[in-house]
Amino acid sequence: MSKESSEQQRDKDIQQIIDEIKKKGNLNGVIFSYKEGRMITENLEAPLDKSVFSSMFASVLESASSLGKSSGGLKLKKIITELISQTIIIIECTDKTFLALFVNENSETKKILNDIDSYIRKIILLFEQRKKEKRD
Repeated sequence: MSKESSEQQRDKDIQQIIDEIKKKGNLNGVIFSYKEGRMITENLEAPLDKSVFSSMFASVLESASSLGKSSGGLKLKKIITELISQTIIIIECTDKTFLALFVNENSETKKILNDIDSYIRKIILLFEQRKKEKRD
């Protein structure tokens, strides 16, 4: 398999996991992004500027991480923001990436959160392989 097609396959595999999270949890959407705000991939129905949202989430995540560190070195697990029509859960994946889950009143939040560590491990494994292939 060529380098480019291998990268493309990794991207498809990551997208499939994002799609599975969204479907299994009956979510409004999922974003996988770098902490500096650049989006990696998403499956989001909402008509919004996804790059702006990604940057805003990154800023919130960084602030919360700093708060945890200044509060005795506590590690951030997730941030939950409850809005009128949906809840947004931001989960740190690595020191450089995060997931944002857009939850609605019909979402299976507990089902997704029970499995989220497994999903994150799969995403990060594929993402790290993709980065390695790009370097090689």
